Amino acid sequence: MFFIAHGDVRIEKRVETGGAKELALLSPGDTFGEMALIEGSTRAAGAVAHTDVTLFVLGKDGLDRWVRSDPLTTVGFFVELLRVTSHRLRVAAEEIVLLYDLGHLTVERFEEESVFLRAVLHCLVPHLDGDWSGAAYLYNEFSQDVARVGTEGPRGETLPETLPIARSENRWLDDASFCLALTGKAATPLGFLVARNATAMSARARQEFGLTLTAAGHLLASALQNIKHDSEERLRARLESQRTYGPAFQA
Repeated sequence: MFFIAHGDVRIEKRVETGGAKELALLSPGDTFGEMALIEGSTRAAGAVAHTDVTLFVLGKDGLDRWVRSDPLTTVGFFVELLRVTSHRLRVAAEEIVLLYDLGHLTVERFEEESVFLRAVLHCLVPHLDGDWSGAAYLYNEFSQDVARVGTEGPRGETLPETLPIARSENRWLDDASFCLALTGKAATPLGFLVARNATAMSARARQEFGLTLTAAGHLLASALQNIKHDSEERLRARLESQRTYGPAFQA
């Protein structure tokens, strides 16, 4: 296993659709590779140096010698390792449950993008650990404005009524507010979700939260793109019917 003394390490896993999903961004004091050390199994994910990195390495032989020579100290080591592993499993479990519930929404039929995003907020905010509020935004490509279309939580109405469309990346607006860009096929986002905690969050908590919402964002953006496409097709069909049968025709 590896102990990070300096720099940042990105943990990622290859996905079937191509590319890699970032699982964590580790910093000095963090460890990785412990499961392969303890179980002797194939590593489940890859580690990539995000910056220049200095690592300390503990191999199986070194661990066995340490256990034999100083068993009391190694008990403390394994207790801390269990705490870290338990936290990581809890974060992963919460992400799986969130994606499962949001996945159910994406297969439902929504005729309006705003209705879908309000349903997403209603599902998302109760899942979040803490006192959260949220807001959903849609981009209007004709007026080129971003408008708030829904809120959730006790302070949802205090979130901005609009967002700058020029900023299309996922980002923290402050220490307690995360902005998720829902980007479809075009470079311009289809909309945004903003989640705000009642209290400021630590750098580690922000990093974990951002990764979870980014994973959900890919799923939601795809569903939003499909709803938008269906709406455009219905509009195109109505216009075609009016050209064929006259304005009195009701599709």
